[in-house]
Amino acid sequence: MRKLRLQLGAAVLVASASAGLLTQIGLGGSDKVQIGNGSVSALSRTARAADSLPQGVLDYPFAGRNFASPNGGGSRLLQVQGSLSLYGVPGREGMLCLVEVDTAAETAGGACADRSVLRTGSIYMADRQDDGSRLVVGLVGDGHTYAEANGRRATVENNAFVLTHVDGGDLTVGSPTASQHIDIGG
Repeated sequence: MRKLRLQLGAAVLVASASAGLLTQIGLGGSDKVQIGNGSVSALSRTARAADSLPQGVLDYPFAGRNFASPNGGGSRLLQVQGSLSLYGVPGREGMLCLVEVDTAAETAGGACADRSVLRTGSIYMADRQDDGSRLVVGLVGDGHTYAEANGRRATVENNAFVLTHVDGGDLTVGSPTASQHIDIGG
């Protein structure tokens, strides 16, 4: 069991570092179309018991290095789809973190970026699945209404989206009046 936790912890660390780097590389820049103002209204709603991050997530070094509060204070459960739960978590120094927890797969991962990223794009993770496709999850700012890849469109709900069976490296996030392309790698 301890070996499994160490492997899981190492996998989360590598995934979060990669996702964070990809988020920063794929999103910044002045040539991006502004879609929202960077606010995340889901984080301002009244907290519920379900908003608390699982203790296993708080035990990862990622949490201690990135979350504004050691206990994940201010976290909000954004979406649940089957065994997958997405959380938004206030991060250090103006950062915002997206955390995904899959209870069936017994995995968790996270990515953090400066809130300004949410004006033009998304904090996202693109996890490779057994069939070679990707599960793409993301946190977007107020104003975004959809995420799209491979002709599949997901509605943004509670500042988050989930796209399954994504092939290729193209993701688009947007609203009725603007959209932004994000290269998630191929």
